[in-house]
Amino acid sequence: MFRASESGVFHSVNPALAAMLGYDSVAELMTKNLTYDVYVDPATRRWLHTTYRHTGGVRGAKLAWKRKDGSPITVQLWGHVIEGLEPSFDGWIIDITAHEAQRAHLQKTVRTLDLVLRLARGIYWQIDTDQRILEVGGAKREVLGYDGPSQFVGRTVSEHAAVQPPSIDSPEAHLRALAGEVVSVDSEYMNKMLATTIGPLHDDDGKIIGAIGAAVDVTRSRQLERRMIDAQRAESLGVLAGGLAHDFNNLLVAVLGNAELALREMPAGAASRGAVENIRDAALRAAALTDQLLAYAGRGGAGTTRVLVAPLVQELLRIVAPTIPGDVHVHVDIPENVALRGDPGQVRQVLLNLIGNARDAVAGRGDISLSARAIEHRGEQDPGDVLAAPAGSYVRIEVSDDGPGMSAETRRRVFDPFFTTKPTGHGLGLAAVLGIVRAHRGGIRVRSEPGDGSTFEILWPSAGTRPRASSHPPMSGARTVLVVDDEVLVRDVVAQMVRDLGYDAVTAADGTRALEAVDHGAIDAVLVDLTMPGMSGADVVRTLREKKPGLPVVLCSGFDRDGRGPVAADAYLPKPFRIDALERTLAKLLPLRSV
Repeated sequence: MFRASESGVFHSVNPALAAMLGYDSVAELMTKNLTYDVYVDPATRRWLHTTYRHTGGVRGAKLAWKRKDGSPITVQLWGHVIEGLEPSFDGWIIDITAHEAQRAHLQKTVRTLDLVLRLARGIYWQIDTDQRILEVGGAKREVLGYDGPSQFVGRTVSEHAAVQPPSIDSPEAHLRALAGEVVSVDSEYMNKMLATTIGPLHDDDGKIIGAIGAAVDVTRSRQLERRMIDAQRAESLGVLAGGLAHDFNNLLVAVLGNAELALREMPAGAASRGAVENIRDAALRAAALTDQLLAYAGRGGAGTTRVLVAPLVQELLRIVAPTIPGDVHVHVDIPENVALRGDPGQVRQVLLNLIGNARDAVAGRGDISLSARAIEHRGEQDPGDVLAAPAGSYVRIEVSDDGPGMSAETRRRVFDPFFTTKPTGHGLGLAAVLGIVRAHRGGIRVRSEPGDGSTFEILWPSAGTRPRASSHPPMSGARTVLVVDDEVLVRDVVAQMVRDLGYDAVTAADGTRALEAVDHGAIDAVLVDLTMPGMSGADVVRTLREKKPGLPVVLCSGFDRDGRGPVAADAYLPKPFRIDALERTLAKLLPLRSV
């Protein structure tokens, strides 16, 4: 405590003030001037003196004083004026230096945490024991849609939930926090997904005086998690479908092969012919269902046939011509020698879907353009990439239309299963396209803007511009075909189909025995299954290419289980195959010669 004149002369001080300011005694402090020796800035005391002369007193003013050694001290001052010949001031002070330092530290911490929450797109809030919201901070605009606290502060959690459901979280969770529990839940607010944690707030004595909550906007990460889960489900579906397809297609080879062999022996009017035809047709339908499932899952067969694009496109245009209105003009620019390597059936499916989409987009009037070129792709990324292709040699197929185009949202979802903009669409066409191109290690790009048409670009692995010439020497008499398959049921029926077509057939149960048969026998062609235990069909083909590059090899498969992609065989027969497909393939590679 002290009393001092308006000019700063001390009239009295108590020992506590002398000790607080670092003086050895009261007498030493009495020799000092309050204005110049105690105030850090003398102007502050003159301003304060002018102020309290009018009000009659000071109520808790925070002031910067200094000790005897010059070190700063923050004090809080109370006092009043004493009138007389020379007005004086009675005052008493509290040293709040440590408190102010702690408060400054806390304020800095709060600002830092508030900034962290803003950067993390998070918010925090505090409630009292009545669940009344006292404070809201953090990224309020980003998460809550506004800057000010008026929507929340002063309301209880229950009142806010009633006005703006769903609330940041339920009143029950806040009650659990007020009971001492830390609650972590996922919640939703304003179409945002939030990771929320609410816990008790204690005073210095450990008593719960409220609760504090924090919520972080995790919408993007949750959406990514859902996409990853969807991708994992699709991958699991592909694994399941592939495993089933391998065994199922082997069974269908036996069913379809035996049915067709029986039909070739039956006269046209045989009583049981209709039943066998039904068996054949059912097997074909079962094979089609398996193909659709594999195409959707992106795990179709490893097509290895060299496919010329121009004649295939002309064939497809003849097929779809009746569905294209007369006011729709189709322009084709595809060189005759452009060839890709893949499964012809799946190439047809991709092109039919893209042509059909372009036809529907122009809605009866407009232009559709189809082009194909052999290119060298350097692996560069593009904003329009739906499926990025690695660097390599490709055939770039473009299907364009001058229809209404697509919005960014539609472009993003157009390959999603079951997404469609057509009233009668099922949403699986482009999903199958994505799966097929992915299975062939290709790429997809889409360019489209509202009002500016659409262009779908497919990068498909190239087969070069010329077919590989066979160096197999001409032979007279029947040719010998080696049938390689680990399934005895398949091996036997395929061998019988080969013999029924006029060729000789020998069999091997695995890749090692197949290579031995080629080394020690006069083999003119090889039919080899892709998926076999031990040495796979792809390994057999690679070894034969090194040992006998001119030997024709036909790859047979219903599923590329190991994900090897295209294999450099001369032809590809997807399981199950009909005997007429086998006949065409062998006739192309090994035309029969008379003795």
